[in-house]
Amino acid sequence: MTIVFDLVITIENVVIIGAFSESIDLVAANQKLENSKRNWKKFPGLAYKLKTPPASFLLFTNGKFVCTGTKTETKGKQAITHLLNLLKTKELVSEGCMFECGVKNLVASVAISGASVSLETFTDQFESIYEPDKFPAAVYKTDDTQATFLVFLSGKLICSGIANEEELKNTVKKFYEQLKEKNTIEKTLIAPNLE
Repeated sequence: MTIVFDLVITIENVVIIGAFSESIDLVAANQKLENSKRNWKKFPGLAYKLKTPPASFLLFTNGKFVCTGTKTETKGKQAITHLLNLLKTKELVSEGCMFECGVKNLVASVAISGASVSLETFTDQFESIYEPDKFPAAVYKTDDTQATFLVFLSGKLICSGIANEEELKNTVKKFYEQLKEKNTIEKTLIAPNLE
């Protein structure tokens, strides 16, 4: 008898990279943008946290940027548009400034309901890294995609390294099938309520 578990895939973070059509004076930006942080001895960019919509940015002098903290590409582009308007308002770029961007990475959490993963069996069956004294999950990089999975005993997975949502879902489903085939998923036994 094959046990079937429900998979719930949730996009937790979308990483977008892009560039404004103009360079940015980061010293002036640091002075004019609240919630900006810098440590140019250690890092050449400016960190900026946008409150609404919530997103975090790394800005660079050449106009390139990284946007994280949104759960969809649409929300990410809205955050970038909001930041661009703010840069224009603060006169850090001209009114004609535009941007181009694309999704670089998606981070998804995966719940396999009612299941746990035998990490000992998993590490025997999959070429992975598991050092329980350092980190509570096994790390597995797929051979056929850019995906990396964190595999937890609880049956939770984290998947990253893929930029397309459909490809991410297909990769998760394929990995789930491999977990079933190699008998690494176990049904979670729920202790009876003794009250």
